[in-house]
Amino acid sequence: MSFIGLLLAGGKSLRMGQDKSLMFGGVARKKELLFRIGACRVIVLCGEAARINMFEGEVWPDPEHCNGIHEVVEWAIGELDDDVLLVPCDAFLLEEKACSAFVELAKNGGVPVDGDGRRQPLFSYIPRTFDVPKTASSMREIVKLLPTINTQKYGLIFTNFNRSEQLKEYRDELSRL
Repeated sequence: MSFIGLLLAGGKSLRMGQDKSLMFGGVARKKELLFRIGACRVIVLCGEAARINMFEGEVWPDPEHCNGIHEVVEWAIGELDDDVLLVPCDAFLLEEKACSAFVELAKNGGVPVDGDGRRQPLFSYIPRTFDVPKTASSMREIVKLLPTINTQKYGLIFTNFNRSEQLKEYRDELSRL
């Protein structure tokens, strides 16, 4: 199965207080993981153009006409002709086995759930045949028609981290990285 990994690394990390794209192996670790599980390309969506040189490989800045991650993802998908796997840069606990299993389960598209059973749109697998809703105003709306893929057996793997308090809460899991 061929897919393109889109690493979402354009946020300002204001709630975390440090750049999440550089933490716990950063974007480089996630890129390696995506290539190991079958990505034919990995593109870092870096946010503003000033961030391009922070990352190696294929890096795309956000177009000026985009306002929000949902518009950037919609734009990027429109530029590509392959299935897409989204991975947020703050997926600190992402690991190969779980990610590979999700891609296999979601080969026709899907949104994984975290350990609490919540859909995680920023980890979605979006097939090239999927019509992104043009009126979507959020990532949840973009992927609302994709099926939910039960990935709860992988626990915290599909969790993203937004606040420094979460680092303390999950310190044991993060210390294994």
